[in-house]
Amino acid sequence: MATFTNNVKINNVQIASTEPRYSNRAWSGSEITRSTGIQYYTLQFTLSFKQQNVGEYNNFFALYSRGQPFTFSLGHLSQYKGSQTGVVSTSSAAGKGVYQIQTTNNTLEIGTMVQFQNHSKIYRIIGRQGNTVMLFPNLRTNVQAGETVRYMGIEGTFTLAVDNDYSLPINNVMSVTLKASEYLQ
Repeated sequence: MATFTNNVKINNVQIASTEPRYSNRAWSGSEITRSTGIQYYTLQFTLSFKQQNVGEYNNFFALYSRGQPFTFSLGHLSQYKGSQTGVVSTSSAAGKGVYQIQTTNNTLEIGTMVQFQNHSKIYRIIGRQGNTVMLFPNLRTNVQAGETVRYMGIEGTFTLAVDNDYSLPINNVMSVTLKASEYLQ
């Protein structure tokens, strides 16, 4: 996990869902939308620190600037505020590519971000009928029966973007903005 002491402040965090799609209008006037690739999240954040704490930034830079993945808390977005209480788990196995998952009793709302116990991909609930939830995107890996569905404390796994500008200002208070994308294993 990318952790810093209180000497390095993480601020201006932005997360965006990249969903490659296109649309066109048919001769009948109806709009046709197609997905053209995989969905993933991108992250942008700023690290601010005093000159004497540049070592923490240098450590982060040395560990993760060459493509090693790191985990990053989604902060307020990872704090569930809906009606669900208690553990939610899958009630049957679901294969890679499936978007409907059978779960134990749940009241998870549409729009809730979730993760599964066996991989770190972040999914979003886009529909629900009883104990069946519909996810976006489709599962990237198999999910076993009895796996815990995480809906609190979501942490994404990211890699720093190759086009980051790693220039470091020489000031008493330094600020570096970095971009990352979700690590899809």
